[in-house]
Amino acid sequence: MAPSYVAARSDGLSITSASVKKGHPTVVKYSWKLHANSPKYFAVGIVEVSLHDFTLLKDNVVTRDYSDIGIGEDTVSIEVLKRRPGKYVLVLVAVDDYDKVFATSKAFQVAKSDF
Repeated sequence: MAPSYVAARSDGLSITSASVKKGHPTVVKYSWKLHANSPKYFAVGIVEVSLHDFTLLKDNVVTRDYSDIGIGEDTVSIEVLKRRPGKYVLVLVAVDDYDKVFATSKAFQVAKSDF
């Protein structure tokens, strides 16, 4: 199931940065900030902006495993987008309900030349 509305909830998590890093594999490096109601785990997906097409990239990321100061950082491979350049947003969603969006990044471009 894909998020039908890609707006972040007012609680949970917030994405502080997301950017494409070329390489093998090409990844999105992202960081997030914890809030009082942050879940223990989240899943990471990417949504194509014009088509609202959701792709799950990573499941069961531990929210608090990365830092004791309320922030986290990770990378996720986007090799599945190799033949699908376009404008995307990264979303952090509930592991048991991909329609429940905790955080949405600003839109960024994925180009063929990124791979």
